[in-house]
Amino acid sequence: MELHKAPVLKTLLIKLGPGCPSDLDVGKWIAKAVDRRVVVLKFKLSWSKGPTRLPKSLYSCETLRELTLSHKVLLDFPSSSFLPSLRILDLIYVVYKDNASLESFFSHCPVLNILTVKRNRQNIDDNITKFSVKIPTLQGLFYDSDVIIPSLPDEDEDEVVDTGKYCLAIDTPTLLDFYITDRSGDSCSIENMPCLEHASVEIKSFSDIDKSKTYLSTVRSLVLYTTDQVLWPFSTVKFSRLKKLTIYPHRSDWLEELLLLLKNAPKLKDLLVDYAFNSDVIQYSWYQPSSIPGCLSSQLEFFEYKAYGGGEEEKEFVMYILANSNCLKKVRIYVKSYLENKNLIIEELRDIPRASTFVEMIIEFDHA
Repeated sequence: MELHKAPVLKTLLIKLGPGCPSDLDVGKWIAKAVDRRVVVLKFKLSWSKGPTRLPKSLYSCETLRELTLSHKVLLDFPSSSFLPSLRILDLIYVVYKDNASLESFFSHCPVLNILTVKRNRQNIDDNITKFSVKIPTLQGLFYDSDVIIPSLPDEDEDEVVDTGKYCLAIDTPTLLDFYITDRSGDSCSIENMPCLEHASVEIKSFSDIDKSKTYLSTVRSLVLYTTDQVLWPFSTVKFSRLKKLTIYPHRSDWLEELLLLLKNAPKLKDLLVDYAFNSDVIQYSWYQPSSIPGCLSSQLEFFEYKAYGGGEEEKEFVMYILANSNCLKKVRIYVKSYLENKNLIIEELRDIPRASTFVEMIIEFDHA
């Protein structure tokens, strides 16, 4: 770094593991990079000592466009923070000074476009209670909180644990892509998200969904990792623009709620059901609704089912989709390859009546 004389340092990647000396002056390296007008900086610090502060000059670097900070980094943003060129920010298991400092920092990134956050609240150093994302220019938000709340032996693994004071608050008027993974039971509040196009939701509950319906209803593509506490609230949202829906069921009692959701998605063209993450064995029947969702009779063109196991409920569901989808163009079903009767299951699938006479039926083995 001392010998580097180029006027601009385009990219600097630093990764230090647990074996690195604890007396390294890592801040000096960062300061040198700022002096060299660094454009892309990715810094991961996993040493054995406690979190360290980085030089204040980093948070006022005029040339910095992409910044990744990971692990033993203490984010203590000075009041003079201003990153006029920063467009991509990744905060991976870092330590935050407090709520106010983080909110102030976001407000001093005038062109921030993509934000990725990974947290582990089992880490005692993660002291943020309200993670507030109030960024007027943000278009992509990727939020992952992988905290694991220990449960009692007889406790239902899907029971929502009230963690009280913790929450994620989002105020992003230009956001297009929203991906959230959070099984902690924290609340999620969407205060402003009128432009949302794509969303992927894997959370334990969405208790504030009534306040968020207006913003969620704008999505064109939706991925849901379903639990009882998630699919039911989402089935009440009016998805007026939804074209593609992907469902990852977690329990075997999800079909009724899914059909309710389909009734609220009149423009749906693409439906994917992936049962690979569901360990439940489906053995019982479900009651078909008396009315058919409008998207099936006049819109749905593509239907895909992964990890098909041949259970009675699964078979009835596939029969229902094929019998009531007049506009289907392609159906693709992946049958679990380890099933003893997999060839018989394939023959049964091929014999299912179809409302659409022009549908292409593809059946393959799922080797995942």
